[in-house]
Amino acid sequence: MPQAASRPDATTGSPRPPRAPVVLGAQQPGERDPARARFPPAPPGEGPVLEWFQESSSNGIKSGIFVAFLIAAFLSLKDWGFDWITTWGLWAFVLAPIPVFYLYSRSGGFSAGADWFATSRRRHVQLYELTKVTVTNPAGVDAWVLELTDRSGGFAGVKLREVQQNRALWDLVYNGIVHSVNTGTATANELALDKLQLR
Repeated sequence: MPQAASRPDATTGSPRPPRAPVVLGAQQPGERDPARARFPPAPPGEGPVLEWFQESSSNGIKSGIFVAFLIAAFLSLKDWGFDWITTWGLWAFVLAPIPVFYLYSRSGGFSAGADWFATSRRRHVQLYELTKVTVTNPAGVDAWVLELTDRSGGFAGVKLREVQQNRALWDLVYNGIVHSVNTGTATANELALDKLQLR
């Protein structure tokens, strides 16, 4: 079982935790400009935001183009063949809006302080007071979801792939998870023990 590093100072974030193991795949660039990003501020009474992540605009558009391509391929194979390609209405009203929808429907991102993690303005957990760590795979493939619950009833759920995109943020979250599991305050399901390398 991995050992947690010392708990960082709530204000300065020092000392920073060591590198956490990355469970899923390559990093994707996130939004770089905090003025354009939408991520939750520090919860009232907590230390400052030390790390944040929001998917970049280009990644949202790429995801939308990929989904539009899958829909077009499905329609071509299912019923229509390739004759529909010359029908401009299908492009304009069915396929073209999908990348735009993905761009504007990006999640609001998430943020972390030395001892807290937030996925929205109203949802955050105390990382060193966790009582439950769960990893599920509701959609199959690599769609792993991390769910954290703390002793005051706080809850945060996020896609595991997304929370690992900012390595420094993941380090903060992972150190709190390891600390809570090692001290026995948090239980972890089998998938969490396996995927997060907590054994």
